[in-house]
Amino acid sequence: MRQKVVLVTGANGEIGHGLIRYLAENTDVNIVALDVVPLDKSLRPFCSAYIVGDILDQMLLGRMVVEHEISTIFHLASILSTKAEYNPETAHRINVEGTLNLLRLAVEQSQWQGTPVKFVYPSSIAAYGIPTLEEKNKAGAAKKMNGTTLPRCMAAISSTAKTWVIIMEPSIASWQQTVAPLRRLISAPCASPG
Repeated sequence: MRQKVVLVTGANGEIGHGLIRYLAENTDVNIVALDVVPLDKSLRPFCSAYIVGDILDQMLLGRMVVEHEISTIFHLASILSTKAEYNPETAHRINVEGTLNLLRLAVEQSQWQGTPVKFVYPSSIAAYGIPTLEEKNKAGAAKKMNGTTLPRCMAAISSTAKTWVIIMEPSIASWQQTVAPLRRLISAPCASPG
């Protein structure tokens, strides 16, 4: 029988560190951490499994589906704005195509389980509070690479059925302030959107 787990992508980032510690210390969920570099040794005891891999690797994601029953995905993996501006093609692949891969995984898990999978996608560009890419361009908020990849992800997310999606606006100040709103999501029942 597959183990029910929470998947954390981009687990080695600042928010990933705080989230994994919080989940381990305050819930009884099994955590699977995924990152392109080996998981920080201090986090390993908190995880049922940690995987060195890429969200673009569909074979890896396929193996995860076989081995685990994923109830929640905290999608923290991305190329951030400054680095993305130097390599926009890579940023697009990871930020858009990687997100699409995880959304497909969530939909597949939802179909197999007969219940929606929570998909939590934090994005600081949303903090601008400007609703459309056109308005972001006018305001100068979309000049950074993430300002152009995020709307593509949003379009994909909004068209995803049977997946419960939460878009967060993390605080720039600290992971503690970002993790705080997650506390309500950890044990909240998953209901179909809209």
